[in-house]
Amino acid sequence: MKRFFILSKALTLSYAREPMVVFWNLVFPAFLLGIYRFVFGETAVDGAAFMQWVVPGVVVLNILSFGMLGGSAFMTGMRATGVLWRLKATPTPASHFVGAFMVVNVVMCLAQTALVLGFAAVAFGWSISFDGLILSLPMILLTIVASVALGQCISSLSPNQNVTLAVGQLLYFVQLFLAGLVIPMENMPEWLQQTARFLPAYAIGDLVRAPLINGDLGADAARNLALSAGYTLAAGLLAARFFRWQAR
Repeated sequence: MKRFFILSKALTLSYAREPMVVFWNLVFPAFLLGIYRFVFGETAVDGAAFMQWVVPGVVVLNILSFGMLGGSAFMTGMRATGVLWRLKATPTPASHFVGAFMVVNVVMCLAQTALVLGFAAVAFGWSISFDGLILSLPMILLTIVASVALGQCISSLSPNQNVTLAVGQLLYFVQLFLAGLVIPMENMPEWLQQTARFLPAYAIGDLVRAPLINGDLGADAARNLALSAGYTLAAGLLAARFFRWQAR
């Protein structure tokens, strides 16, 4: 267990010392919420004020950014600099490294989620019921696991860090605009709405938004859970199958 805690501490410090991680996961969400408040004001979406509706979407986007962009680039960087290869030569079991990486991602994503929700509550009067918050926690954890799995799938399949960042950004921004997280889907063409409902960000976004706004899991909970689990399992298996300790 000592090795596990040492690895967890080292990974946490590595993340915390990266300026881009701090900016994109702490500063940018606050800036984004401020822009939305200024532009959309009290516009209603699905019967809720826009800020009430968009905050859960920003939470999901923030987690996706951490896993698909930060986490994937972080792992690819350790592979490119030889850190992973040196780690393999130590007595530390691979399971300890994977476990520590997952724990650090979960803890940091939960912390940044709490900061985003707290900022929204203080700055914009965003509110939630206690029951809704408790119900949302498993959905947020599912979002974190799915995001990490997708990010590590990208990392394992990419030949270098440039490709990792390019693919991660492409998939992230596609889902930012199409998955109904910050742009209401009813503003999109019907065919695009039907296609976007199969994106992982739509499924996990709906699972997080429903309890945070309505205190339930929504009418499509079973479908969204199945879709989220399917993406997570597929991405995790691909990440494990093509994982490399050394850069190509």
